[in-house]
Amino acid sequence: MGFFSNDYPKRMPFLERVGKEMRFRKAVRQSAQKHGQPQFVLVHPDWPSKRASIMAYADALGWAVTNRKGTPARYKGTVNIQLAFDDRTEKRQAQPGMWNGHCLDISKSTLDRHHREVFGYGLAVDPTAHAGPMLEKSEGNAVHDGREIQGPLDPSQVQPGKVYQRILDNRTEQGLYEDLRVVVIDGQLPVVYRKRKSQDVRYTNETAEVDLAKSPKTVLSDAEIAQILAISVKMCAEFAELDVLRDRQDGRIYCVDLNPTPYGPPAGLAERERSRALKQIQALLGP
Repeated sequence: MGFFSNDYPKRMPFLERVGKEMRFRKAVRQSAQKHGQPQFVLVHPDWPSKRASIMAYADALGWAVTNRKGTPARYKGTVNIQLAFDDRTEKRQAQPGMWNGHCLDISKSTLDRHHREVFGYGLAVDPTAHAGPMLEKSEGNAVHDGREIQGPLDPSQVQPGKVYQRILDNRTEQGLYEDLRVVVIDGQLPVVYRKRKSQDVRYTNETAEVDLAKSPKTVLSDAEIAQILAISVKMCAEFAELDVLRDRQDGRIYCVDLNPTPYGPPAGLAERERSRALKQIQALLGP
């Protein structure tokens, strides 16, 4: 069977792979001690970063994470979650039977199309016809390269691989820009993080403040929660985090990004709130 229990990236240095393998085997032993036999999360095909949300959830539950399908049987363990894990914008192939197994296209234009179907409105504008400020950003996942430009554009100025959207006013009373980071797991919405940014980095992943909403219903209505879950179904995402912005001008919410391979809980979250979020998600995922 070989020394390694998982398919670590080939570009990863050998000693780093050995270190990860040792940590994996420790997790298997600890899981067996806690549960009587090892409990696993199977991710495939890629190996998650240690910052990935699924790694934090598995650690809280005492489950080991593997991306090799034969490994749980090798350790006589039980697989509790199977998750397709591929951070490309357009996935290589479907992974039937796994969460996100048919979530094959998370581009911004695909999300906007489904957004219009669910909400009845969207963000996209025609850059050659839109007069005034608009947002230009990449179609791709986790690029964070948004920039405000003036329209209309000459057709020759329209960039391939970019989308063009109206600019939302998601400012707080304190002048920061608030994104709601909404966690969706298997048709439920257990937690919402509030991430606030200063104006100069509002289109990046840098935050000035992060906290955990007391409950999703303190920041979202029942109807909005149902719509977010519906758009997740449209995107074939059973496990994802969505960036949701509320526009001050019309009061409506807009789902601007869906990430099926998220990092989390967010950096900068207070330890007591991180613990509370993990407990709420653990209650959803655990036995």
